[in-house]
Amino acid sequence: MAEPSFIDQSKLRFREGEIIFRKGEMAQQMYIILAGRVRLYVTEEPHGEWAEELAKGDFFGEGSLLEALPRQHTAIVLEDSDLIAINRGTFLRMIRQNPEVSIKMMQRLAQRHRELGDRVEALDANRPIKAASAPVANLVSVLSGKPHPILSHGSLIGRFDPTTGVHPDIDLTEEDHNLSVSRRHARILCEHGRYFLLEEPGVANGTFVRGERILPGEPRELKHGDRVGFGMVVLFFEKT
Repeated sequence: MAEPSFIDQSKLRFREGEIIFRKGEMAQQMYIILAGRVRLYVTEEPHGEWAEELAKGDFFGEGSLLEALPRQHTAIVLEDSDLIAINRGTFLRMIRQNPEVSIKMMQRLAQRHRELGDRVEALDANRPIKAASAPVANLVSVLSGKPHPILSHGSLIGRFDPTTGVHPDIDLTEEDHNLSVSRRHARILCEHGRYFLLEEPGVANGTFVRGERILPGEPRELKHGDRVGFGMVVLFFEKT
């Protein structure tokens, strides 16, 4: 008997009105539509404003294969639909075996980027200019009390690299007398008002949240007041 194909093994059937995933859930796989229609809503519940409607041949949820981040949308099927679910390992094998897959994905991502740019431009044309606002979150040093603002799109945490002259967004050089912080130690990622700490590859002295070392590549959500450690440097996470 012939072995089932990849499509047969990975195919999922969703009924009309069934939710595929919700906004804010941790992402682990992307989807390709074999048949049917899917709509992506910008809210946790599938009603109100939506971002995109997809049909046969389209894919979505690809961000989960690039970075370990929560879902940005809620996906719901508008009619009975067949999808292929692809995890990171399978996707990397597909690219190695057929580089055209990655080219098609980049083309689709570029198209989405242009469409998003057009939407933002249209909104900005009718939006009054606002004054710059204060940071909404900080890492505050336990020793010095110095606040380190977290940028709205996220921040790289580490030490100044004299070889390249590059400063991370949050530079802990002055806090790190024992040189325990890596040049590129960790990132704080911002997603719809939630903050996630993710350790960079190759860190020697660890990254800690509430005294527990986090695993490389696995984001840990931060809450107001959390004690956060980078090597031997300790700070508190504060939302203003």
